[in-house]
Amino acid sequence: MVPKIETLMSPRIFRIDAGRSVQDAVDEMARLNVGSLLVMRNGKFEGMLTEVDIVRKVVAKKRMPSEVLVEEIMASPLITIDAEESIVEANALMEEKQIRHLAVTRSANIVGVVSVRDFLHPLTMEDVPEEGVMQMSG
Repeated sequence: MVPKIETLMSPRIFRIDAGRSVQDAVDEMARLNVGSLLVMRNGKFEGMLTEVDIVRKVVAKKRMPSEVLVEEIMASPLITIDAEESIVEANALMEEKQIRHLAVTRSANIVGVVSVRDFLHPLTMEDVPEEGVMQMSG
């Protein structure tokens, strides 16, 4: 049986308001030791901000993090997966969308976040069906 994505997700949900500066987000991510924050506007989750967004959209363009708002660089709309879906389905969705973080939902409510790093947790090959094993190409 393939494990559900809820077995890998972190139930800790860290968020930031869309109108805050990227510098505020960087400070919060460093304080929490996380690679992403869910972005909220008017009490609703609207997107996700990741380390990659900050590097590519701020640092690489030599913009000042204190002068850029989270809403300018966040990934939106927020891509989610139901907690009951398998880790294989989550991996496929992340690959399809070319993203490294997913919000995990249950009954349309966000209950956690999963990152590509979470897939590094030990799984035995008995946990993953053969069709779920990705082939490495050279």
